[in-house]
Amino acid sequence: MVFLHGLGGRASNWTYQRQYFAPRQRVICLELPGHGESEGLDVSFAAYRDVLAALLDHLDIETADMCGLSKGARVGLDLAAQMPRRVRRLVVVNAFAHLEPSDRLERAKLYALLGQPGGRQLWADRLIELMGVQDHSSISNGFRRAASQLNAAHIQRLFNELIEYDQRAVLPRIMAPTLLMRGMHDGFVPEYCVQEMHKLIRRSSMVLLRNTGHLPYLEQPAVFNQYLSTFLEE
Repeated sequence: MVFLHGLGGRASNWTYQRQYFAPRQRVICLELPGHGESEGLDVSFAAYRDVLAALLDHLDIETADMCGLSKGARVGLDLAAQMPRRVRRLVVVNAFAHLEPSDRLERAKLYALLGQPGGRQLWADRLIELMGVQDHSSISNGFRRAASQLNAAHIQRLFNELIEYDQRAVLPRIMAPTLLMRGMHDGFVPEYCVQEMHKLIRRSSMVLLRNTGHLPYLEQPAVFNQYLSTFLEE
């Protein structure tokens, strides 16, 4: 089981899932290049996909289950589309294959705050509000602390790659059973994005997670883990 974090995240984001799944199967929490303690200048999705495939080769893993959040989910989607034999089952959490121009502009304005004097904390506050994280001050406070340590220019570059990449053309190639999960209160990923992916991925199903926003694996880990476990065992 491979877990893939989102933009600006790190491998340790998946602590609840690692603790839950590790007793029953091998768990790998990949830290994407340019995030956390992982170095890397190439932030293209092709580079991320190749790093993931190389990791599987290095560990002598022919095929694996994948679970990714947001940007990490898009890496999993790319691998499943371009190298279908490597992915047995795929879980996509709060991700989009593309954004309409108005939504891209709105998010670009948000991330532009990172380049302004004193804008880092305002960016964090507005992003937390947009993500709709439910009833977890510890998550929000942790995000604010992490934001104070981010390399603003680097995060902007990662974000630009995220919103510029239109993934729709490759989604029909995905053969793996795919679960599309969306937090009910997530404002960062519009609902139409998940509906669109559902139409393009032939063996996909959708689930709406109540009382969660963009980070359901942290907001409601027990519920999230149960949905994930049930899907993997089908």
